[in-house]
Amino acid sequence: MLQALLSPAHMAVPASRANTGGLRLYRPPLLLPAPQPPNNSRFQRLRLVPAVRSASGLAFDFQGGRGMSGFLDVELKVRDYELDQYGVVNNAVYASYCQHGRHELLEKIGVNADDVARTGDALALSELTLKFLAPLRSGDRFVVKVRVSDSSAARLYFEHFIFKLPNEEEFISIAQPILEARATAVWLDKNYRPIRIPSVIRSKLVQFLRHDESH
Repeated sequence: MLQALLSPAHMAVPASRANTGGLRLYRPPLLLPAPQPPNNSRFQRLRLVPAVRSASGLAFDFQGGRGMSGFLDVELKVRDYELDQYGVVNNAVYASYCQHGRHELLEKIGVNADDVARTGDALALSELTLKFLAPLRSGDRFVVKVRVSDSSAARLYFEHFIFKLPNEEEFISIAQPILEARATAVWLDKNYRPIRIPSVIRSKLVQFLRHDESH
């Protein structure tokens, strides 16, 4: 069964779909600023979050099957109940982090879950691949970077990156890569059969990128 993208649900990732290649992260070199005098006995803290760039660098062209060149950032914090017996975030929870990022992105675009459901259609997750790079622990703050990377007549393809943010007491640090993920969402009719993405949704996607690029 397809798991709904726009409603909370637990997702199992089949081992046969493990993406061993993963996605390549753009990691710029760490640049140390010139030493500054203390300010009230406390140094200023510099937080560097690596930019993740599109390999193609293409602007959004929905009809041409292209994706967004930029990412939406969603900042979150690890909660105690998300940990496993080893004191780190359970692997299954990362699928929920990615789902939350997709949900926020679609809301920003103007695609509302309730509005989609009222039409009798559904946007459902058909595939999800995760590559784990490092663990998150209780209280860690992190950012989910998500974008629509590609598209077809009935499907949207998403890329996700998770970075752990530096602690408050760190003077200079760079965000640590935690996860890389890809997801495929398919538009379904009331009989759960794939159909073309409605023109109104396609129009919202194009308008979103044009507005984002103009700012």
